[in-house]
Amino acid sequence: MPITNVQVYLVENAGKIKASATITFDDAFVVHGLRIIEGEKGLFVAMPTRYSKTKGRFLDTAHPITTKARNVLVEAILKVYQEELEKSK
Repeated sequence: MPITNVQVYLVENAGKIKASATITFDDAFVVHGLRIIEGEKGLFVAMPTRYSKTKGRFLDTAHPITTKARNVLVEAILKVYQEELEKSK
């Protein structure tokens, strides 16, 4: 499915969380709740999660299965993130 829309919402004063994102595939399927986080090795995109009381940890609610799919998703989101940073200056 092609990525048809990416929306990035900058977050101020939230520590390591720099933005949240929503991505749309083929104008037919949307995923909310992605986060752009500043990690030790730079920016990364965290998938949407929910807390599981039975497992005592957060679990991804949606995620790419292949490395190629993850790379396409991350590149699209980080590209829009950089554009939003430039606009905000």
